[in-house]
Amino acid sequence: MTVTAPAPVKTSRFDTYLRRQSAVLGVVAAGALVVLMLATVLDVVVRFIARASVPGMLEVAESALIASVFLGLAWTSMQGGHVAVSIVTDRLRPALARAVSVVIWVLNAGLLAWMTYASVARAVQATTRNETRFGLVQWPVWPLRWVIAIGLGLWLVVALANVVRTIRGRGAYGDDAEATVDA
Repeated sequence: MTVTAPAPVKTSRFDTYLRRQSAVLGVVAAGALVVLMLATVLDVVVRFIARASVPGMLEVAESALIASVFLGLAWTSMQGGHVAVSIVTDRLRPALARAVSVVIWVLNAGLLAWMTYASVARAVQATTRNETRFGLVQWPVWPLRWVIAIGLGLWLVVALANVVRTIRGRGAYGDDAEATVDA
């Protein structure tokens, strides 16, 4: 019995670039999650011992939360990690299911384009005003506006790539990793 390996899937430079960029931001998002956890644990321990919070720890935790959520969106989409309900498309003919998927990805890309545009506009406004949050510590907010815009922007690129991939019949990124739950 001879076992042959499947033919290697040819990937374009764009695919490689998009996978690499989303992975880099995914690693940064994971690091931000670790920072969030450490900041929370440190604040709890200090609060238990000294009966006072560490100044600025809330701001660090908020910043890390924003980075972990928005910088991880594209990577999660590339991995097929977002919630997908295929109850309708599973019952359609393949050509019709693909057409429905194209429409869904176009709507998704449209919504993400609007969100990215609004986020970039807000980031520009926050940068020109040097937006700062005043609490126990004066904390710059404008860099976080750019983190949101960058995360949404790369997610938009993934959605647009998925439109093209679905039209060409290749399937969206992460389709092969879809988890199935039988009800």
